[in-house]
Amino acid sequence: MIRQQTNNRKQARAASRWLLCFALIGLARAPVQAEPFASDLPILALGVLAHDQGPASDHHEHGIDLNLEMQFAPLNFFGSPSPHLGATLNFNGATSAVYAGLTFPLYTSPHWFLDGAIGAAVHNGPLHKDSSSCLQNSDCGFGSRVLPHLGLDIGYRLDAKAKVSLFYDHMSHKGIIGGENEGIDHIGLRYLWAY
Repeated sequence: MIRQQTNNRKQARAASRWLLCFALIGLARAPVQAEPFASDLPILALGVLAHDQGPASDHHEHGIDLNLEMQFAPLNFFGSPSPHLGATLNFNGATSAVYAGLTFPLYTSPHWFLDGAIGAAVHNGPLHKDSSSCLQNSDCGFGSRVLPHLGLDIGYRLDAKAKVSLFYDHMSHKGIIGGENEGIDHIGLRYLWAY
């Protein structure tokens, strides 16, 4: 168990370094005068996320996740949200999920942006666990196969078609559905490319 956690931390550091290198290369070539971002195009996001890490996490699962997300062209209604479809894949046997919803632009400047996302996720994690472990260690099952999914993306525009971001998401049903509610967070870096 300790060896696996050490290996997971090493993998997380290595993946973070690679993504940080790509971000720094992009920042080095970032224009002084910002071009308008191609906000009417679909966006492909590729990320490396720390599994079950974040402010609402209980850290019962571990590993590094690959995040893939497709954001489609914005819709013409309140807030101009972009429909999204994504997956967060864990390769250590822990919970993976696919999700869909809407991404809303919350703040935009020539270089910086903040997006919020809301939707639903379908996961392969345990629905129920031993009740004594749940009560004593707060190590419960997810309680439902489909869960609400929230996300936050804060980042920097590299040019008219590329952005890098710090990404956070949370998946749980607390206050919506009764019963077990493990919930899970992910946090990490993403590269977003409009095409």
